[in-house]
Amino acid sequence: MKVKKVWTKTPQEMLDYILQIDKQMEVENNHYSPVFYIDKPLSYIREVYEDYVGLESLTENEQIENGYYRLEIG
Repeated sequence: MKVKKVWTKTPQEMLDYILQIDKQMEVENNHYSPVFYIDKPLSYIREVYEDYVGLESLTENEQIENGYYRLEIG
C-alpha cells in the first residue's frame, strides 16, 4: 500500500464556485451566463476551477493544507 494524493472537490462544488465567481465578476464585465457551462466536460470545469482558485501557484503542501487534496492510503 502507498499514500496517494486524492482530489477532494466534487464536480458540483467546483461548478457552484465557478458560478459564484462569474456572478461576482459580472458587475465588472457583463458577461455572466450560467448556460455557458451546459454540455462542458468535467475536465473543462476542473480547469476553470483550478484557474479561479490559483491552484498552480500553490505548492503541494498548500494544496493539501487548503483542502483541495487529501492523503489516502490505498
